[in-house]
Amino acid sequence: MMSNKTNVINQKNSSEIFISNKKLQENSSIKKIQLHANINIAFALNDVESTFQHSKSISFRLHPITSTLSKDTNNQTFKSEIYFNPKLQEKISQLEPKLHVDLSYCHLTDADMSIVVNEIINNRKCTDLWLHGNKITSHGASILASSLINNSKLKSLDLSFNQICDNGVYSLSQALLSNQNSSLQILYLSKNNISNKGLKYLSEMLKTNHTLKELWLSNNEIGDEGIKELAYVLAYHNKTLKVLSISMNIFITDSSINYLIEMFEHNRTLKRIWINNCNLTEQGKMKLRQKTDQRKNFKIEI
Repeated sequence: MMSNKTNVINQKNSSEIFISNKKLQENSSIKKIQLHANINIAFALNDVESTFQHSKSISFRLHPITSTLSKDTNNQTFKSEIYFNPKLQEKISQLEPKLHVDLSYCHLTDADMSIVVNEIINNRKCTDLWLHGNKITSHGASILASSLINNSKLKSLDLSFNQICDNGVYSLSQALLSNQNSSLQILYLSKNNISNKGLKYLSEMLKTNHTLKELWLSNNEIGDEGIKELAYVLAYHNKTLKVLSISMNIFITDSSINYLIEMFEHNRTLKRIWINNCNLTEQGKMKLRQKTDQRKNFKIEI
């Protein structure tokens, strides 16, 4: 008798546990459906927002280039991270209302370039911008390049001692083509891992560019093939570049001597050139000196 009663109680408890588990599963499914719906709605709202046209400044604030939607696989949570650099903003707020802005050695990265473009180039309309010695790569260079198009204010841009490489040079070269209406006159690109490929981009740009007067390319990875391209353009196409630095490019050898001599014979615009600390022999240096000594108002550093 006691055994039958115990069996009935056990069956009742099992039924209650089954019903409880079933409800728990249903509630869990409902929560999953709700979470899935919320996520879909969030993405849908983003899609709706993106259909509206905003100015570059407003678009940056709504959709910063580093905005990310990340998923935590353990907790199934989503968080949005909006990039903000308080040190850079403080630095900008302390800048005097002047045309020259120096942000050298400020540990700036590609993520900071949209802030620099909006706050410094567009809003302050600076004429000289120094970004020497930061951590800018080709992506950051492409952001800066977009600000050069139809820009009549910025005259000097210093990107020396960064990591823009050949891809970054390509973006800048495209922005400096004559049909892009840039007024940039001085471009510093020293120590940026630029090779012959990057110099070819710059040479193509110099065929039509009529504003650039100084080009600084020291301490890169430029060699004889790149010099061949550049020397030809400066000999027969470009008549506006006045200062050129290709020093400390160890891949430039005596094979470039004849290209440079041909450039000197046909170009009368260049006033100063640096070719020191390359891989030239004393004999090669002497040939260059003999050719350039005949020119007035011209200085060469070998």
